Amino acid sequence: MASMGDTRPALRFVSPTASRELALIAAIIIVSVIFASASPYFLTVNNLVQTMRAGLELAIISAGMTLVIIMGAIDVSVGGILAVSAIVIGKAYQAGLPVYIVTPAGLMVGTALGAFNGFITAKLKVPPIISTLGSMYIFSAIMFLVIGGAWISGLPGTLSPLINGWVGFVPAAALVIGAVYLLAWVVLRKLSFGSHIYAIGCDEHSARLVGINVDRTKIMTYALLGFLTGLAALLYVARLRNVEINIGTTIALEAIAATILGGTNIRGGVGSLLGTLLGVAFIRIMQNGLVLMGVSSLWETVIIGSLLIVVLTGDALRNRNNARAI
Repeated sequence: MASMGDTRPALRFVSPTASRELALIAAIIIVSVIFASASPYFLTVNNLVQTMRAGLELAIISAGMTLVIIMGAIDVSVGGILAVSAIVIGKAYQAGLPVYIVTPAGLMVGTALGAFNGFITAKLKVPPIISTLGSMYIFSAIMFLVIGGAWISGLPGTLSPLINGWVGFVPAAALVIGAVYLLAWVVLRKLSFGSHIYAIGCDEHSARLVGINVDRTKIMTYALLGFLTGLAALLYVARLRNVEINIGTTIALEAIAATILGGTNIRGGVGSLLGTLLGVAFIRIMQNGLVLMGVSSLWETVIIGSLLIVVLTGDALRNRNNARAI
């Protein structure tokens, strides 16, 4: 294990899992060839751009999920945070509030709910899977109580250029994703805060011994995930111009799957933002290809869950073999 004697110990110890990234690239190429052979629409520019736009919210949330899992934690409540943030945004629009008020309101709600998860986990010492599972039910209940089982529809597309627009020959959605992942990279690689995230994921007890404020780092990391989820909610509303009653039901599974498939260790201490982005691309390409082939959407969850089990099993076996070799 890396020495914990300075504030940036884990950066020398942790590096992105290049083999997982290469495997994902190969998998994306293989499934793309299969889907292109099955459907003439798969490799069209319009379909590929629409697939990327459909993956915008997942990509943004997965960037934040990567930080949380690197820290050795998890958050299964992001679907609820997405839903509550989107409802606040939708209700604010319906009340006639301008976009310069709606935007920070959505971001603040997401940040506050994320910080709430961090507080329960850090200060009350509730295991992350339990605390965020409980908050998921709370947030979902809030969603149903507020909207009463009905959609919020007819919302303005004020921010839709961030999704549907183009900057030259580049889709605006690609620039948004790039900006989010650049922010996450700066946090992890250029700030002491990122070093603390890695250090806690490597060994929380040792992190405390060298003076890292573990509780504050946990709360801030969960708050950052909440902020990014609030941003995803803004873009969700801008893209669809409504809030559905089933919003966010699968986003937690997909974000965790993309992160783990990309090489981030479920136990913490190791992570790859590039791998996460490739994991997002793989999931959305699989979903799009299956739709074009007329396969039931139920199989999407089956495939994602099966891949997650296979990857986690492989990681567990590799960790066991490494432990025996020491």
